[in-house]
Amino acid sequence: MGGIGLGVAAIIVVLSVMKGFELQLRDKLISTDLHVLMQPKSSFPGFEFGMIPLSQLEQLPAYASMKINPEVATFSPMLSNEIILRSGSKISGVMLKGVSDQKMATIASKVSEKALPQMLVDRDEGDGQRLSGMFIGKELADEMGLIPGDIVTTISPSMMDGPFSNIPRMKRFVVEGIYSFGSPDQELHLVYTSMANMESFLRRKAMITEVEVTLKDASQAEHFVHQYQPLMPDLGMKDWYAMNSSLFASMKLERIAMFMILLFTVMIASLNIVSTLTLMVQEKLKDVTILRVMGSTSRSISHIFVSKGVLIGGLGVVWGSGIALAVCLLLRNFEIITLPDVYYDRTIPVSFEWEYFIGVPLVSFAIVMIASYFPAKKASDLTPIEGIRGI
Repeated sequence: MGGIGLGVAAIIVVLSVMKGFELQLRDKLISTDLHVLMQPKSSFPGFEFGMIPLSQLEQLPAYASMKINPEVATFSPMLSNEIILRSGSKISGVMLKGVSDQKMATIASKVSEKALPQMLVDRDEGDGQRLSGMFIGKELADEMGLIPGDIVTTISPSMMDGPFSNIPRMKRFVVEGIYSFGSPDQELHLVYTSMANMESFLRRKAMITEVEVTLKDASQAEHFVHQYQPLMPDLGMKDWYAMNSSLFASMKLERIAMFMILLFTVMIASLNIVSTLTLMVQEKLKDVTILRVMGSTSRSISHIFVSKGVLIGGLGVVWGSGIALAVCLLLRNFEIITLPDVYYDRTIPVSFEWEYFIGVPLVSFAIVMIASYFPAKKASDLTPIEGIRGI
């Protein structure tokens, strides 16, 4: 009983914690402004180096109707490019995004550290000229040792200068602020600047590489994509779930694998029931023989031993489910275990999914019944003559 109970408790707690991490990640992804991403395909008119003219996009009727759709909260055309960010001897590969003034204001509202106006000028040249500003993530700032007001150099490997186009394009920026979105991966790889600064850096006017759409209800992202994708075949559209589908698929696979592995503990514990009932059949051989002589059927004999096994296993399943519920409540309401800073939260997330608290006990109970059947079948197959010989 104890082994089955511990096995059931372990399965439920582990699955609940893993589901909690998945839901926590899902909430973080939904809390960002990127619910639907639109990127041009090479077949789009004016496509060049992943960029298209904004005027060409605005001529599409579906694009115009999308902008006034009541489900849309914000609509952000962007000009982005992969760059190398250099500060002194430290370098890092990031994605630099040129965004609208409205988007810059949204990012500025989530800034944890901001440079003073006098820190945004070019101090190296001494002419007091204001440098182009950029917002970097907290994780990137920690990795490169940057603070607001530091001057960095951006290098574009894909955009070249020089007479033979063999010199990477470079531009100096000043760290205007450090944002914190609560997503370490985003804070490490995404850098934002204004659209004007990005156009100056890439020397591309009125061009965009993508459009980020924020919906009022993120759960409608898939429906939104299915609604507009057929109307704009030259644009690739992905919702937030599709962009992270491999991540969610791997997390689901991990849960299934963990369930199968931990289920072996219940199977091993069920072997104890088999051995217990087998010994009981041998000990009660005389009683079984007497019952058979008195007219008991094989079915009734089998029912006695199956009931005994089900009682032992059933108590273990109920006990394990109760232990799992208590552990999940403790983990959810009390900071018993503190996680490192690399996680989104310092406490262990727990999700109460009734499919775990009902499905796992049912599967475990079925294993117990199967395990109880074989000793019971052996007892029911005993004939009175065999029983007398074995006494």
